[in-house]
Amino acid sequence: MAQTTINVRMDEALKKQLELLCSELGMSISTAVTIFAKTAVRERGIPFELRVPPPNPPIALEEMSDEELDLKIQSGFLAVAEGRKRPAKDVFTDMEKKYSI
Repeated sequence: MAQTTINVRMDEALKKQLELLCSELGMSISTAVTIFAKTAVRERGIPFELRVPPPNPPIALEEMSDEELDLKIQSGFLAVAEGRKRPAKDVFTDMEKKYSI
């Protein structure tokens, strides 16, 4: 099978870390990329999960200032008032009716 060359641009520090990892695994970066490509083709997709991180990671109540907590509470009430969210008691009432609980 004929070989071809591809060029990949990446941060120099990342490349060094990848070289070290591949060396520890007993392979070159070229071999690692070939494994990635073969797996992607075989599975017809990227062989690992790709996700967008949540916009605002949850913060423990203890880590919030009083102002931040007040803002979160107010935005929740506003969302309910605007119909974007429903109060939990309404959701549970609907579930009780639907499932005869």
